[in-house]
Amino acid sequence: MTIHVFAGPSLADSPVLDLDGVCPHPPIAHGDVYRLRLDAGEAVLIVDGVYQHTAPVRHKEILDLYAEGVAVYGTASLGALRASELHGYGMTGLGTVFGWYQDGRVFSDADVALTHGDADVDYRAFTHAIVSILSVADRLVAAGRLDPDLASRIVELARTVHFSTRTNRALLAAADDAGLIGTMRLIVDELRPDRLGDIKRIDAEAAVRTLLDGGTPAQPAGEVVVPVTSYRREWRLQHTPATDDPHGPTERQVLAYAQLFLPDFPDRHEAHVLANLRPEYPQLALDDFPPPWLAGLSPDELVSRRILTTGEAATLDDRSRAIRVLVRTFRRRSGRLVYEELPAELSADLPELIRQSTRLLGLTERAMRVNPKFHPGDVPAGSIDAMFAALWRTEELPTQVLDRGFRSLGDFRDQARPYFMAARAVVAMNDAQM
Repeated sequence: MTIHVFAGPSLADSPVLDLDGVCPHPPIAHGDVYRLRLDAGEAVLIVDGVYQHTAPVRHKEILDLYAEGVAVYGTASLGALRASELHGYGMTGLGTVFGWYQDGRVFSDADVALTHGDADVDYRAFTHAIVSILSVADRLVAAGRLDPDLASRIVELARTVHFSTRTNRALLAAADDAGLIGTMRLIVDELRPDRLGDIKRIDAEAAVRTLLDGGTPAQPAGEVVVPVTSYRREWRLQHTPATDDPHGPTERQVLAYAQLFLPDFPDRHEAHVLANLRPEYPQLALDDFPPPWLAGLSPDELVSRRILTTGEAATLDDRSRAIRVLVRTFRRRSGRLVYEELPAELSADLPELIRQSTRLLGLTERAMRVNPKFHPGDVPAGSIDAMFAALWRTEELPTQVLDRGFRSLGDFRDQARPYFMAARAVVAMNDAQM
């Protein structure tokens, strides 16, 4: 069995990551479990995760893994926190920190939080977590080297220092002000790897070895019913690679390429909606035009909602107007999503769509390497709108966005950002040919 271990500072330079059967990954973030495309029978151990500048792994993602038959374990840090939150719902916790969350001794996200570096410094920790200080204090008390009252005071003092600045120097400065510098010096000295060490590392290494030995079975599959929500479908589409290459474009990026760059995608989208209306909404009276619900909406109201253009409201007959409104307002039964997966209609073109989306996304990656200050997330919304309006040669961007299957201007901008450089190149090439 392969154990996919998501770890950073808790296992920096640890030899357990080189053991047979261990597949190491960086600290887990939102979407990572989908990028791996794991199979039933594999196992995931979550140790560390990111949560500040990147969205953290969501509970529903972990439940999604469990529903697919993947054993999910948590320990030491964010993994222990998530395991305590999902205990009894498909995730198995291991180690001392997990036990503390279970019995209420620690309770906050901040109790395991710390600041650490990136992969280029092997995720080295720059600050200390509360659980690390708590563990050393416990062991010093058990060895008779620290008074229990002083241990409690030193832990509470450490809590007053924000996790992002909880360095040795900051802890010692706070202790000096409180008259506890001798006790705090003992604590930080014992946190060294060659002394008592960090409970996070102790827990994480023990968890890896336990799982390799087959010592802790996961919760049996099928005991928890995991609902299939629109968020689960959206995240799966957004983060699942379109091929076996985890670094290639995701299924959502391939779909976005088709929506943004295929000239005939509005026609494809209209055909897709009309083919799915009756299966999705069997109660809808599609044979009656205009539908009763549309009769209550005036053309002016549809224009004000940016569902029709002024010209369409004035010139379209009732049937054409109804179809246009149906296509532009279509949502799956969840009420949120237009597309929950790559549509079957793109299957025949999929290899070429993947190739082209890979090539165009590469333009953005190249721009970021050439200019480290450039990031597609910083491109103003107005620039994105103007670029794709020029690409599509339209003055009615809000309705064109809906015709291409985006649920809103915001959704369009989110999906278009990684392709902004490609759109600019295509528009420049078209202008040069005119």
